Amino acid sequence: MRIATVDSGCSILDRDFKPISILSTVALVVDQPYQAPMQLKARSGDYAMTDPNVLIYELQLCYELLENQEADCVHLDLTLGGVNILDLTDEYLFQMQLSQMGRSVLHAIMPALRKIAMEINDVYHIPVLALGKQSVPVRLAELYAAAYGMQHACEKAQAADAPIYVGLPAKVSACFENGVVHVSSAEPMEDALTAEVPVENGILVEQFLNPVTRGFQVLKIGN
Repeated sequence: MRIATVDSGCSILDRDFKPISILSTVALVVDQPYQAPMQLKARSGDYAMTDPNVLIYELQLCYELLENQEADCVHLDLTLGGVNILDLTDEYLFQMQLSQMGRSVLHAIMPALRKIAMEINDVYHIPVLALGKQSVPVRLAELYAAAYGMQHACEKAQAADAPIYVGLPAKVSACFENGVVHVSSAEPMEDALTAEVPVENGILVEQFLNPVTRGFQVLKIGN
């Protein structure tokens, strides 16, 4: 089964090591054994962590990727048991264990998500499934989003007067070597899930664990 998916990852941190903006979104198509993309489309983000439209941006980017690469289904980074977005009703959301804020945000963006999912269904005849973090392809997209986010962060650091602090997704590590950033998963059984992209040479990078959130790595980039 060939799967299209999309995710965002890598964030600018404030002085308290809290994420404030998302740096990158990546859509990709992957086939068995689901370890490397057949094709991908990356887009710089720089949108706020509190932006309720992130899922809309993600699904739209995935829709654009499908113009060039066939897939059998789409995995969206929304953990709702794999339900088809077109079958997602207010009653279904009410039955899910969601916070009031989460339910309100989903209710607000659902018309736009359904619209894109309907277009994908009409044009490509494939479902958009709300599998979220249960999906291995979503995890792979998260790693590539982190890698491209690091690339973007290095570009920002070159133009900045002070170092910038970047946070990686949960249980993800990064290694810089010979003008390439290698991003890998630290989750069990995910040793084969990696991503790498070129970055500018000569940029100082210091890595350490986020002191206020366990399981997250921080990178200080720049002088």
